[in-house]
Amino acid sequence: MLAALRVPERPLPAALTAAPRAVLDLPTLVDRDRRVGVERIIEVTRWIALVFAAIMANFPYPNLRNAASINILLGAWGIFNFAVTVALLARRLPGARLQYCMTGLDIGVASALVYLTGGFQSNFAITFFVVVVATSLRYGIAGSLLCAAVAGAMYAGVGAYVAGGVSTTAQLDDIGSHLFVFFVVALTSGLLARELVTARARQMAHTFHLEHAAFIELREVDRLKAEFIMLASHELRTPLAKVKAWLMLMHDAGGRLPEVARKEAMEVLRSETEHLARLTDNLLCIAQLEAGEIRLKTAPTKVSEAVEQVFARFVEAADRRRFVRHIDPEADLILADRERLALALACLVDNALKFSPEGELVHIDVKRQGDVVRIDVVDNGRRIPDDQVELVFASFYQVESPLTRQRGGAGVGLYLARHLVERMGGRIWVENARARGNTFAITLPAA
Repeated sequence: MLAALRVPERPLPAALTAAPRAVLDLPTLVDRDRRVGVERIIEVTRWIALVFAAIMANFPYPNLRNAASINILLGAWGIFNFAVTVALLARRLPGARLQYCMTGLDIGVASALVYLTGGFQSNFAITFFVVVVATSLRYGIAGSLLCAAVAGAMYAGVGAYVAGGVSTTAQLDDIGSHLFVFFVVALTSGLLARELVTARARQMAHTFHLEHAAFIELREVDRLKAEFIMLASHELRTPLAKVKAWLMLMHDAGGRLPEVARKEAMEVLRSETEHLARLTDNLLCIAQLEAGEIRLKTAPTKVSEAVEQVFARFVEAADRRRFVRHIDPEADLILADRERLALALACLVDNALKFSPEGELVHIDVKRQGDVVRIDVVDNGRRIPDDQVELVFASFYQVESPLTRQRGGAGVGLYLARHLVERMGGRIWVENARARGNTFAITLPAA
C-alpha cells in the first residue's frame, strides 16, 4: 500500500536527496558512456577491416605477391585487436595517449598494406577510410579532417614510392580522387558521429533524470514508510497502554474496585477501543482505495443522517458537546454514498477537534449553492499556512509533529476524505482567509 501512496510535493531534507557523487555526476556518466560506445564501434569496425583484408589477401588472389608478409602483418594487427577487445570487455578504456598510438598504428598498417599490394593499384586503400571513420568517432570533425589529410599524404607517399614517382596524369587523378573521397568521408562521418553522440547524450540525460527522480521518490516513500511506522506505533501505543492499565487494575482489584472507578474504566475502554476502530477503519479504507477495490453506492442521501452518524462515532461526551450544526432544509438531500460521506465528514471533524483548543466549538454548516450542496466544517484552531493548504491532503502529511500534540494522528484523515469526496463526484478544499481557524469545504451534487 505504501508504494502506491501519493508523495507530497515538499522539499526533501538534504540527507534524503544526498546520493553517491558518481550517480549524480551526469557529465561524467555521459562522457564515459560515449567513450565506451565509440570504442566498441571502432573495435567492431577494425575487426571488419581485418577480416576484409585477410579475405582480399588470400582468396581472390591466392598467388598475391608478398602474401606471406601481408598475413604476418594482419596476424600482428589481429593480436593487437584481440588485446584491445579483451580490455574493453574488462571495462578498461584507453587513455588519450594510447588512443593516439592506436590511430597511428592503424594508419601505419593501412600504409603497409598499400605498399605491399601495389601502391596506387592496391585495393587495400579502403583501410584508410576505416581509419578516417574511426577518428571521426573519437575526435570529431576536426580530428577526422586532420586524419584524412595524414591518410592522403601517406597514400600519396607510399604510392609514389612504389611507382618510383608520380609521372602520369592517371596517377595524379588517382591521388586527387582518393584525397577528395578521404575528406568527404571525414566530413560526413564527423557530422554523423556528432549527431549520434548528441542524441545519445540527450537520451542518457533524460534517462538519468528519470532514474534520479525515481530515486528521490523511492527515498521519500521510504521516509514516509518509516514515519508512518513511528506514527502508527505512537497512535496504537497510547490507547493500548490505557486499555492495558485499566484491565490490569480491574483484574487485580476485582470486587474491591469502587463503582465510580469501574464506570470510569468502562468509559475509557469504550473510548479508546472506538479510537482504535476509527484508525483501523481509515487505514483499511485507504488500502481499498489504493487497490481499486472500493465500490460506492451513490444515491439520494440526507446530510442530517450522515451528520448524526458522524456524531455517533465520537463516544466522549466532551467531544459531542463541541459540535454545532446548521443544515438548511433545502440542502438536506444530496447524491452520495451515505457511509462514505459519513466517513469523510468524520475525518474532517476529527481533524478539527485535534487542532482546536480544548472546549472550542466545531461548526458544521450545510447550505444550497445552485446545483450543489456545500458542507463546511469550521474550527477555531491553528491556521494552516498558505503554502500547505494542498499538502495537508497528501497521505501521512502533518503540519506539525503529531508527537507534540495533545491528540495524535496518523495523517491519513484528510487524504481519505479527499479521495472519498472526489469519488462521489464532489470537491474538497481549505479556506483559511481568517486570522485564526480553518474552513474545510465540501461540495456534492444536490438531489
